[in-house]
Amino acid sequence: MISNLIVFSSLLMAGWFTLQYLLKPQLRKRVEQPKYAFLRQLSMYDMQTGAGAKSSSEDLHEIKSGQVEPKPEPEHRMNNSSGETE
Repeated sequence: MISNLIVFSSLLMAGWFTLQYLLKPQLRKRVEQPKYAFLRQLSMYDMQTGAGAKSSSEDLHEIKSGQVEPKPEPEHRMNNSSGETE
């Protein structure tokens, strides 16, 4: 009996929250605010340390423009069926 009450009240509260989240933009901003605060702090840290990560598209652009030589993939040849490499 008590487990049914807990389950139904949890479902009602989840449904109420979902409805409020969809209908009220202020609630949405408030719920998502920690994500943006974290991203802002991460950006500030990257600017302070100069540790900004490049995206793969930036790397590809540098390779195509000739600024950076592409790194060759290492070759691994198998000598036998046990998987030993040269």
